[in-house]
Amino acid sequence: MKKKSLGPRIRRVFLWTMIGSFCLAAAAGIFVLIGVSFGETGARVLATTSTVGAFSLAMLCCGAVFSRPSRMVGVAGVAVCLLTLAWSIFMIWSEVEHAWSTFQVLLSGITLTVAFSFASLVLASATARDKLIRGLLWSCLGLIAVGVSLTMVLIWDEGWEGELFPRAYGIVLILAVLCGVVAPLLSSLRKRGAPHQSEDQRGVRDDAWAVPTEGGALDPALVAALRQEAATRGITVAQLVDPLLRSPRT
Repeated sequence: MKKKSLGPRIRRVFLWTMIGSFCLAAAAGIFVLIGVSFGETGARVLATTSTVGAFSLAMLCCGAVFSRPSRMVGVAGVAVCLLTLAWSIFMIWSEVEHAWSTFQVLLSGITLTVAFSFASLVLASATARDKLIRGLLWSCLGLIAVGVSLTMVLIWDEGWEGELFPRAYGIVLILAVLCGVVAPLLSSLRKRGAPHQSEDQRGVRDDAWAVPTEGGALDPALVAALRQEAATRGITVAQLVDPLLRSPRT
């Protein structure tokens, strides 16, 4: 029996956690609307359940790149999500009055959580990656980093007042969203525009890599690596090596 890899297992845990959290939050909301009072403890339980569900959704987004070369973005995102979730639960259940710096830490964690989730979704959605799409992806990641930095200034610094800052902030966010939307859409168009091949044709062309040549058969490790990379990009092996074969020889 084939064991499931770590990525699907983690996504399964996140999905069930989300389902349970949102079901409990919905049930609690219905009870509140029909007049059932939970008191202070009940309100904290409801807030905790909703918070766990929301951060589970963010971690699920980060987990979308666990099986891709950009998996470290997802791993870092999950780490940030867990830390921010722990801080949120601490604030919900803490009896002391929180200073503004405590909320600043929470807002910073939420900002990083949103940034990593968005970046992971964009990286996971862009399967076909030619030069233009890679440029859009790098631009998106760079703009996200700039947007996060400007958001941190808003949270931690009071010296940002003026007309230039909000304009620059808005432009950065708009461009980040634009690149994050255009890159996956363009990737999908490029993938759909590729010559259509049936499954039999794909199998024949991919199996050709294992056919013995004058020097013998190709290295099985090389064939496996090519197939893995092609599967990661959502294309065939022939489409993967075609740009290399068509490039001008020096």
